[in-house]
Amino acid sequence: TGYAGSYQDFAAGAKANLNATLKNQNASHQFLSSTGPTGCKTDGTDTKLPTTILVYRTSLDRVERVDFKTYVKDVLPNEWVSSWPGESLKAGALAVKNFGWYWALHSNRKTPSGECFDVYDHTSSQVYKPGSAKATTSAAVDATWGTRLTRSGKIFRAQYCATTTACGNWVDGDWMSQTGSRDKANAGWSYSRILQHYYTGITLGS
Repeated sequence: TGYAGSYQDFAAGAKANLNATLKNQNASHQFLSSTGPTGCKTDGTDTKLPTTILVYRTSLDRVERVDFKTYVKDVLPNEWVSSWPGESLKAGALAVKNFGWYWALHSNRKTPSGECFDVYDHTSSQVYKPGSAKATTSAAVDATWGTRLTRSGKIFRAQYCATTTACGNWVDGDWMSQTGSRDKANAGWSYSRILQHYYTGITLGS
């Protein structure tokens, strides 16, 4: 174009912060944070939620870094029925959150092309569908977001499955029945009682 002013080059597909001197106050760019996790690292710990999680979108063969709360909200309605009782949905919200949190801390998985990721977007981990959040399931996530499930002070892998028949070979005390959580909620159980019934030796705290 013959433009002689200041400019900044980006390689194809690259993401970086725009030089502050080039910032156009009228532009619609979203500036990338320089404080968030990068690469394979997480900023989460056993006492601090991760900001994001690396999701392997298997059908697209790519890894996406997803806001962690958005991830949980876009998993729960695909693992729990959104019309189920609120206490069941809250129990599910905490299980979904803990499962993702655990793998954000401990995953060493790689895609066939060598990219690191934390969770698959299907039943090998949890079913994640972007934009699938429902009002009831999101409310359950919001209501329990400040609660941690730990065992001996550590975030644990809160597994769950549809029924005892489907998952009978799993170790009791390490997984929750999804339909069982529904039935217990219908019987008046609180989400904390449901969780403590299925997961042995756990603590619910902030």
